[in-house]
Amino acid sequence: MGFFSELKKAASNKPAGESYMIAQKQLVCPHCGNKRFYRSEAQLNTAGLTFINLDWANRSASVFECTSCGRLEWFIE
Repeated sequence: MGFFSELKKAASNKPAGESYMIAQKQLVCPHCGNKRFYRSEAQLNTAGLTFINLDWANRSASVFECTSCGRLEWFIE
């Protein structure tokens, strides 16, 4: 088996995703209408804090990836 077939196989084993409530509203993909997402965290780095090695002090965001079309929705915590 080649690299891409193994990658495709691994991607197909992803869990189905979950539904989320943001500010008392159900998260719905504005592109396809799907209600299932994968959640991850992202650091919002700024040039100033990176310059003085304080990246840890920057804010973070929750990132939700639509399980159907892949669109990303970002929410600052």
